[in-house]
Amino acid sequence: MIQLMINLLAPTFVLLLGLIIHWRVPNLESDQLSLLAQLPYLLCMLSGLIALFVNHARELALSLLMMVSYWIIQSFLQVRLDTDPAGQIFALMSLLLPLLMGALLILPDYGWRHPWGIATVLGGPLLALAIAGIFQIWPLWFKAQAAEMAADSFFGLKISETVGWMFVVCFLAAVGLLVAQNKKTQSSLLGCIVLVFITLGWFHLQAISATFFSCAGLLLIVNQIHSLLNLVYRDELTQIENRRALLQASKGLGQTYSLAMVDIDHFKKINDTHGHDLGDQVLKVVASKLRQVGAGGKAFRYGGEEFCILFKGKHAEDVAPKLEELRKTIAEYDMQVRDKSSRPKKQKDGMVKRGATRRKGNMRITVSMGLAETFMADKGFHDTMQQADAAMYKAKRNGRNQLRLAT
Repeated sequence: MIQLMINLLAPTFVLLLGLIIHWRVPNLESDQLSLLAQLPYLLCMLSGLIALFVNHARELALSLLMMVSYWIIQSFLQVRLDTDPAGQIFALMSLLLPLLMGALLILPDYGWRHPWGIATVLGGPLLALAIAGIFQIWPLWFKAQAAEMAADSFFGLKISETVGWMFVVCFLAAVGLLVAQNKKTQSSLLGCIVLVFITLGWFHLQAISATFFSCAGLLLIVNQIHSLLNLVYRDELTQIENRRALLQASKGLGQTYSLAMVDIDHFKKINDTHGHDLGDQVLKVVASKLRQVGAGGKAFRYGGEEFCILFKGKHAEDVAPKLEELRKTIAEYDMQVRDKSSRPKKQKDGMVKRGATRRKGNMRITVSMGLAETFMADKGFHDTMQQADAAMYKAKRNGRNQLRLAT
């Protein structure tokens, strides 16, 4: 739920920013309006460059789609929509945008270097070129279609009823996927769907396209930077923060804090006996338990099978009972080990027989913990970590599955 709220924060922020900017548009000077008109190009181009750098096909495709759409608006739609060919172009663009953004919602998340990723990036522009070619061949047909679409209106807005409901379907699909998957791509698409809908629906307002397409570019940049930070500071397997994040957190601790080092007992034996897949599952289970430690503790994956829990502003005597309770919770957890040889080879058969696979037995996981604290100005974080690490190895030498305090 917290991650979902974080993913909704960026679209909400840029939407509010867009509304504030639009409210201030009548007070802008001519040079400020000119700058605002160029801003979508700059932001969408920057977003596209970031997507190229991090190999994100859908973000690159969305950046290009926003930039090309804004270029069409600036180049062909700065006249009354009841004139030709502006009305036809607007009708076609308003029909294509929800279709293309809906397609980006359901397409697999390949990198742009992958063949399918290249198709994702080039699909929108190629479709636009194809339609432009047909437009040149059958202009009267397009004129008739545009007139038919302009005959109805979605709750009095500039878009047709068909287009309006297409946007509603795309919006609901984006919300559903964001709840189910919690990915930044869905957050970006959700925001862009809303921003484009506002632009097209209230197209007659001054600088509406410049304002909200700028917000779309900003949203793409913010979400991609957040994704990059996740790559840097979050462990991909366990989804808790990594050693780099721990070292960053150590810079603002103050003089009083406690630090626990946690190591999974016999982890190499687990990998050798049951394979690395089960070893990965063990790491995920332990990480999920460590996140629930309480007492303000924050869990990090330090490396391999070793974790760290940081308690800012806490003494060892305050957090030791919580760690002991956590150790017992992990030790009492039954991890089910399945017999791979009895699994159905076909995925469909496996779904039917889910839960019926013969089990080889349950496995118990235990951890050894070392706890140290600091409350002295001359005692650094590295020294505290060494003390906690030494206490943890003492716990291992004395039989494992126990908590030891640094002395």
